[in-house]
Amino acid sequence: MGKKELTKYEALKLITPVVDDEVCQEKKQTFFEFIEKHDDVRKQYESTKKIKSLICSRCPSRKAPETLRISIKKIIRENCK
Repeated sequence: MGKKELTKYEALKLITPVVDDEVCQEKKQTFFEFIEKHDDVRKQYESTKKIKSLICSRCPSRKAPETLRISIKKIIRENCK
């Protein structure tokens, strides 16, 4: 059985989590397959990436504590099952 295709609504909701690397590899792959066929969503994704890049280049940031990073990764893994 193949994997489920995203709806446009689902793809739009995934833009920020994908840009922020907050989704598992499977969801990322499904998202990138979707935007190959849907230029409007791909353009929104690219715009969001540019905005994040601009913000990151102009605003200093600090690395999250390792305990928080581990907790977030665990939650992401659990949501990809």
